[in-house]
Amino acid sequence: MVWALQNMETIDELPLLCGHACILLGNYNEAEQFFLQSSEPVQALYLRRDLMQWEQALNLAQKLKADEIPYIAREYAQQLEFT
Repeated sequence: MVWALQNMETIDELPLLCGHACILLGNYNEAEQFFLQSSEPVQALYLRRDLMQWEQALNLAQKLKADEIPYIAREYAQQLEFT
């Protein structure tokens, strides 16, 4: 927690800072919205990927960073194999 707060200390952009704060509070939908409003909307994609919310991550990847689609799809397929 302390490391996360120390990393946030250097963020000057309000939507980006709010997005990271929402993650710490467990408000992931709000975090995504803040990230999408920021100068780094790809952080919303990374959030959903890290949460293993694959369908949302794939939707965001189509809009924000298409070169991530194969990697996310592979991880999603691996998870489906185990369920």
